[in-house]
Amino acid sequence: MSDNIKNQSEDIEKERNYKLEKENQYLLAKVNILTNNKNKGEQDEVLLLIELYYFNVIKQYDKLKVIFGEEASEGISILNMTTEDEILDINELSKANPEFKSDCKIKMKKTQTIYSISIKTKNGAPPTILNHTPRSAKIFQKGGILCDSLIWLDKIMIEYIDKRERKIVVEDTPITDLECLKEDPLLKDEFIAVLRYFVFYGSGKGKSKCEANSIMTYQDEKITFIKCVNDKDKNTYIKSIYDTLVLSLRDKNMPRIIPEYCNPWIFNDVKPSGLTKCKGSLHIRIK
Repeated sequence: MSDNIKNQSEDIEKERNYKLEKENQYLLAKVNILTNNKNKGEQDEVLLLIELYYFNVIKQYDKLKVIFGEEASEGISILNMTTEDEILDINELSKANPEFKSDCKIKMKKTQTIYSISIKTKNGAPPTILNHTPRSAKIFQKGGILCDSLIWLDKIMIEYIDKRERKIVVEDTPITDLECLKEDPLLKDEFIAVLRYFVFYGSGKGKSKCEANSIMTYQDEKITFIKCVNDKDKNTYIKSIYDTLVLSLRDKNMPRIIPEYCNPWIFNDVKPSGLTKCKGSLHIRIK
């Protein structure tokens, strides 16, 4: 056997062993996530990152290009959310800090562009857009980021609570069932601005430590990436999911002593047992 043929044979064997090693690491990492005690949504966020990491490490850039486009033709780097160092161990992939609006940071090696991505998994419970936020939240207080939005949200709550009291709608109500949003284009625009804040910028406590500039969906192992790098893109995304949104008022995250400030959003849910629950935390999900 010539030296060239021998070297080629050794290279092929090394490549085969490398891919087998990475496949075993990939499968073990998936098993570790699937057997932990996290909910389906939290598991899926990490499973998605494991999938992307695996495509990259075995250089299946064609699969990354299907998701991210030509920018991913030379591979990607999944970054540590705090340090922005590249994660080089598949077992270090994890769910982001709850204080971050984005769930991961991914750099395109070809362009060096970094995307801060909010992951919306559709394999478990419907993904949340606005999570259990009462009217007393910091952002709605005087000087808060969405203080001026209260007048618009109150109009929506008036109709929702009235229809709940008259049993016209149930707790989880499609926003397409609310007439005020159909009849008042300005109200709808203001509502979209509120949704844009909660999807990309922050929560009831204030702006996130890491805002999102793109969306990634994960359903039945299909991954979709949507760039939202400017307000126009962000509005386009919100409008694309608008008709699928479901609004509710719930008791989760309500203050122990409910201040008068919360009253415009309070629905008193009387149970058959006679127990009354004060529900005033706004919650919006993609159905």
